[in-house]
Amino acid sequence: SDDGNDLGIEEKTSSPQPALPQKISDRGIKLYLLAVGAVVVVAILVQHLLQHESPPQKEDGRQIDIFLQKMEKLKTQFPNQRAVLWKRSRIHLLRHLQTAQPTEPVSLILTAGARAEQTLQCLAQGLASTFSSALNASVLHIDGASKANQDSDQVKLDIDRKLQVAFEGDKPVAIIHRFEELPPGSTLIFYRYCDHENAAYKKTFLIFTVLLGEEEDISAMSPLSAVEEMVDDHLQRKFLTDGHPISFDRMDRDKYGGLWSRISHLILPVTAEKRMEHEGCSSLYK
Repeated sequence: SDDGNDLGIEEKTSSPQPALPQKISDRGIKLYLLAVGAVVVVAILVQHLLQHESPPQKEDGRQIDIFLQKMEKLKTQFPNQRAVLWKRSRIHLLRHLQTAQPTEPVSLILTAGARAEQTLQCLAQGLASTFSSALNASVLHIDGASKANQDSDQVKLDIDRKLQVAFEGDKPVAIIHRFEELPPGSTLIFYRYCDHENAAYKKTFLIFTVLLGEEEDISAMSPLSAVEEMVDDHLQRKFLTDGHPISFDRMDRDKYGGLWSRISHLILPVTAEKRMEHEGCSSLYK
């Protein structure tokens, strides 16, 4: 019987069977806990990211609301303008505002005949103010006509300095009034500021105004492609002169082509508004 007891004890103590499920059970618990832990960590990270991303989305929504409200008000102040001007400028600017990290600046050219000179200036101011209000920012004004007879290199340096200070400060919007009057070589500075993905500052908006002095009006029947051609021809006549040797700092046909491709994304014709032509831009702020 002792042998039987010994054998029974031996069977109970030496049998590995009860320990195996315990090991499997322990491993399963560990895997379960690891899975739960991973889910908790992921949930915390997602919540953390959402908390950080939510405010910019709300801010963007507020900016867009302000922009759209201001655009509607501006539209009522310029009742004679073509519908295409409002439609195209709205889409063009809204796309930039809705992009959290723009890959390039946004720019457009406004153009008019001699009878709409004042309206051209006022509408540029209105669009700039509308865009900058959405960003709670200010606008830089550069007057090409006042620099027409100045040294080209000096004007180029002056524009560069003003744009750099503005874009690094609280003025992400710039109007270059009477672009066609700038000394030709000085306009090459806009390679730096309008060079698509290579532009120095991308969260910016540049408006160029071009007065077609030889035209009284731009016909309301002229398609945008014809208006673009008119502006291109006018700028070539103003900026390109024959008889000068080609040099790095002087405007030539190739450099003009490069400049034109950078600034001619959207060209919109402006029609005279009697009120603006008589009262000036002060009526914008009434």
